[in-house]
Amino acid sequence: MTDAAIEERDEAVVEAITAGRSLRAVRREFGLTVAEFDQALERCFPLDVAARMRMIRGDLAKLDRLIDEFYRKALKEQDPHAAIVAIKAWERKHDITGAGNQQRIDLTVQPAEYETGHQQIRAAIMRVARPGWKPSDDLNGDSNSGNGADAAKPNGDRQ
Repeated sequence: MTDAAIEERDEAVVEAITAGRSLRAVRREFGLTVAEFDQALERCFPLDVAARMRMIRGDLAKLDRLIDEFYRKALKEQDPHAAIVAIKAWERKHDITGAGNQQRIDLTVQPAEYETGHQQIRAAIMRVARPGWKPSDDLNGDSNSGNGADAAKPNGDRQ
């Protein structure tokens, strides 16, 4: 077989394997001995140091691009999810290069605090009933501390 024919056969073998057929079925389909099949796989998927270095360099280049894009998005749009992706990509990059710390940073994103409809209505009533009132005036959001004693006094006068 010529080199071009071997290369075409090797590509067909790879396509058959990636299509989900078993290695044994592909070997039989192409009439290959175990040694020929192993050689075809070695040509298509080299596992030597040079091939690993090419793969690592390619992965690092892709990670650098991801880091750049998501870091910019995190800063520009104040997007916490983009920041997490950038951090995870940095961690992965450091793991690949061997510079990674064994300790990981576990991040959780908490939704921004917001007022419920009840709290918004209560705040509107309090601003009308007591001019100058601010939500920070009562710690738990209940100005009469739940006992109802001050609620009956006009204008909120307390003794």
